[in-house]
Amino acid sequence: MQIDVTKTFVGSDQSFNSGCYPMKSMQALSSVGDPTSQDEVIIQELTNKEEDLAKTRYFHCYLLRSADPEYPLKTYIGFTTNPQRRLRQHNGELVSGARRTKSGRPWEYVAVIDGFQDKVTAMQFEWAWQHVGRSKVFREAVGCDKLARKMKRKRGVKARLDELNILLNDCPPFNTFPLRVYFLESECRDLFCDVAEGADCMNMEICSLDEMPFAKGQPVRKELPRTESLSPMMGNALDLIRSRTSTTSLSKMIFGRSRPSIDSVTRNPLFRLGLRSKSSWALSAVAEANVHESQSDNTAGAVDANDQVKVPFKFKPYPFSYHKELTVRIDSLTNLGFGIARVELDENTDTDTMASGTAGISNEDHEKEHPYEPTKWVVFVPNVIPGELVQIRIYRNYASYSDADLLQIIEPSPDRIEPQCSLATICGGCQYQHIKIDRQRKMKTMQVQDLFERLGGFQTNEFPTVLDTLGTEEVFGYRSKITPHYEAPMTKKERKKAQNDHGDTIASKYCEIGSIGFKQKASRRLVDVPFCHIATPAINDELEKVREDKREEARQGLLKKPTKGATLLLRDSDGVVETDHNVYVNATVKDLTFRFQAGNFFQNNPFMLPKMVDLVVDAATKESPSGKSMTHLIDCYCGSGLFALGSSSSFDVCVGIEVNQKAVEEARENAALNGIQNCDFVSASAEAIFQSRDPVRAVTTKESAGECENKDLLVCDFPRESTVVVVDPPRKGCSEEFLQQLNDYQPARVVYMSCDPATQARDAKLLVS
Repeated sequence: MQIDVTKTFVGSDQSFNSGCYPMKSMQALSSVGDPTSQDEVIIQELTNKEEDLAKTRYFHCYLLRSADPEYPLKTYIGFTTNPQRRLRQHNGELVSGARRTKSGRPWEYVAVIDGFQDKVTAMQFEWAWQHVGRSKVFREAVGCDKLARKMKRKRGVKARLDELNILLNDCPPFNTFPLRVYFLESECRDLFCDVAEGADCMNMEICSLDEMPFAKGQPVRKELPRTESLSPMMGNALDLIRSRTSTTSLSKMIFGRSRPSIDSVTRNPLFRLGLRSKSSWALSAVAEANVHESQSDNTAGAVDANDQVKVPFKFKPYPFSYHKELTVRIDSLTNLGFGIARVELDENTDTDTMASGTAGISNEDHEKEHPYEPTKWVVFVPNVIPGELVQIRIYRNYASYSDADLLQIIEPSPDRIEPQCSLATICGGCQYQHIKIDRQRKMKTMQVQDLFERLGGFQTNEFPTVLDTLGTEEVFGYRSKITPHYEAPMTKKERKKAQNDHGDTIASKYCEIGSIGFKQKASRRLVDVPFCHIATPAINDELEKVREDKREEARQGLLKKPTKGATLLLRDSDGVVETDHNVYVNATVKDLTFRFQAGNFFQNNPFMLPKMVDLVVDAATKESPSGKSMTHLIDCYCGSGLFALGSSSSFDVCVGIEVNQKAVEEARENAALNGIQNCDFVSASAEAIFQSRDPVRAVTTKESAGECENKDLLVCDFPRESTVVVVDPPRKGCSEEFLQQLNDYQPARVVYMSCDPATQARDAKLLVS
């Protein structure tokens, strides 16, 4: 049986950070020449290592409160192995770590919870404490999801101690652990006892950090039983040495080669996976992914590093192990283009552990869109079509879903086509190029309908059916603006080294830009994109030159910030491509000219833009149910005034409202540029969007005499029964504050244009409530 002894040292050595072999033992291996002496030294070191394994690392959860009078209710929950050092990090005494708690310093401990057997248990407890509104065990303990969320919203030490009491006494499996709470002040202990209403206080103690049993210099607490699999491995290693095995073969057994270096040890995947934890899941992940057992006589050889699969340190191996391969059927697509597959889980799977063991990396938006089901598990897959049978490979697990790579299409859809772009499967810029355009539009219609029913809460029989998706003939070569990215040519450490070696001037010449393009799907890495198929031909002609110029700037040391990445701009304005964010450009829409800065937002599909303006005007000019015509239009989030100016010929008075004063000035210039007199633009604060005191210079026509009349109005004085509000917010949608003001204003009609149907459905629910 081939045995990798390095596994027995994972996460156990306190004297050398590698956790694989003590430094003095490696020195002994390389310095002692006599084989007998070498054997004795190794026997002694392995014996010491076996004794060290009996000692467990201490994992604690803790509660901090801010001592800054400006933040009297601010608290922080975390976990650590060294409370003294962690407090210094929170207070800025150490450079590394705890940057999130910069505001609120100085911090002080309220309580430290001790008694966790391994890292994962402490992480699970920390996550459940931080996310009581989402933790399944906590919600079941209090008996009401609404109450759990309400408790989470409360602030202050008392609220956190109330949650701690429930976790310790009512939440399995934490209520079965021998946990002990150390308070640093009697006041906090008394407050906890009051909250607990007479709960057992035997497992509580008042003491300072230095007096706690796990502090440095204090007696070691009672030893915990070791993992049963460690002793046989250690025994086999000792037997092998006592049988006069040569030092070289022993080194090969442990490290895979003789005379290892410290760097080679720290690069070992076992080191990265097991350095900080002796938990069962970390060891099993190492064993499953990296250790291959085989029959052998007395000696053992290490697995070739090229055949090993490196498991990411933060990977959570539940419900699926790393690179687990599955065959699934795709049910549907999200509005971001990811396929949804639902997998039946084993009945023995611990769903409570899965829900509470993610340590704060779950995606709340996905959890809202796809509620957790005990027997179904959602897996997101890119580049698929509903109905296809595919083979996938898991690479990330979250609280209620997993992400996977597409390996093979077993049963392809008849609507699958070959993407025009060779980068379509990895580039995050496009999601549907592998699907026929007719099927794309049908799926988008279904997605909008589904979002309004699921997120908006609208019933099919109560809400109008979503109309068919409206498209143009320009499927490719339509986008008038792209923003490629590039990463930092060199790190700060590399730049500092080059400056020390060659000086500032030569140091800049060591810059070399890598990929220039867009982010990968489900990743922050960049894909090099030399040609974008959805961009206009003029942009692609300029893109090649811009990429080469930027790389040459980096080589010559002309980059202003060589240690930071940047975003490039290519804006096609009537066939002229502009790359400077601050230069003003012109765009023509339905015989109207709009002037704006190249870096500012403007609709990026000039072929669809006229149709979109017509749809907004048609919806806004419809008569009211009583037969009254709409006479006043308010364009919120107006920007450069696209909808207000485009609708001006159909209304007596049009006004655009913006919180950005500079955008208001640009919109007024566009009105003057097009000779439109019945349209004005005003600024207003976000708190009083319809209470602007700027007068609107309205030019109206008297029906009887056909004469023009000039008069000033305020937005709050518009007649509500004939006023329509057009809303075109950014992708994040409207704020609740704005929606409340819109409801209070009570216009006759609201026309909501959105670039994200999910936020539109959410806002529509509030508007009709």
